[in-house]
Amino acid sequence: MNRGWLIGTVLLVTTASAVILPQLAELEPSLQRQQGVVETFSGANTILDNDNLVDILNGIPFTLSIDSVDFDQSVLSLDLKVTGNNHEPKELYQNMAQAISFAFRDTENVDQLLLRIVAEDKWLDTRRLLLAGDIRRMEWSLQLQQKLEASGNDPLPDTLKKGFRIRESELWKRQFIYP
Repeated sequence: MNRGWLIGTVLLVTTASAVILPQLAELEPSLQRQQGVVETFSGANTILDNDNLVDILNGIPFTLSIDSVDFDQSVLSLDLKVTGNNHEPKELYQNMAQAISFAFRDTENVDQLLLRIVAEDKWLDTRRLLLAGDIRRMEWSLQLQQKLEASGNDPLPDTLKKGFRIRESELWKRQFIYP
C-alpha cells in the first residue's frame, strides 16, 4: 500500500504542475507591465538613442533653440543657441537646468551631458561660446540643479560652477554679467 500511495502522490503533483505552471507563465507579462508602471514613477524611464533623440528633445520646452545635438556612448552633447539681445542670464540658466533635468532625471542611459550655450550673430554669420558645462551623472545632485534654477540674473556661485564644471567666456561676462 505504501508503493501505491507514493505513485498516487507523484501523479497528483505532476498533474498539478501541468495545470499550474502554464497559468504562472501567463502571469509574467502582467507582472512586467506592473513593473513598468513603477519605473514610470521612479523618474529615469527613457532610454535615449539616435532614433528617438530629436523627437524627445523637441518635447522639452526650451526657450532657446537647439543648435546641435549628438548622443554617443552615454554622452549627450547639446548646444543651445541665443539669438538677439533680449535674453537674460536667468532664462539661460533655466534652459540649462531643463537640459540637466532631462539628462539625469528623465533618462536612464545618459551618464554625461556636454552642454553649451552659443550666441549666433546673423549679421556676421558667426557663433561664439557663452557658457559650457560638463555635467556628469555621478556628480549631479538635485541641490545643485535647484541652485542653478534659483540663480536669477546673478553670477553663478563657484560651488555651482565647480559642481557642474561650468565655464564662462569673456563674452558672457561682458554681455550678461558685468555689462
